[in-house]
Amino acid sequence: MSALHGPQRPIALQAVRGLITAARAERAALSVHSPERQFYLGVEAAAEEILHPELASARSEESLDRESSAFRDGYLQTANLLAVAMTAPQPPFRLPMPNLRGAQ
Repeated sequence: MSALHGPQRPIALQAVRGLITAARAERAALSVHSPERQFYLGVEAAAEEILHPELASARSEESLDRESSAFRDGYLQTANLLAVAMTAPQPPFRLPMPNLRGAQ
């Protein structure tokens, strides 16, 4: 969460929207209870906080502790990815999907 706050450069919102769309597409065919689905929900939640900063300010520090480990992994990987993108000399026009296998 704190990785998304502080001094940052603009990020291409279309890249963030693309990441959200890709995460939704990945989880569309997954079981409601699968850890993979939870991972992609975490990816989407972190990306949505860029589009809607009020979501980040409403999330408490301990709220991630109440989520599944797969959700936390997706969220934290995406938060890190976005933090790097916001400090890049040129904002990326496309963001890669965080690696689900890297979360395990």
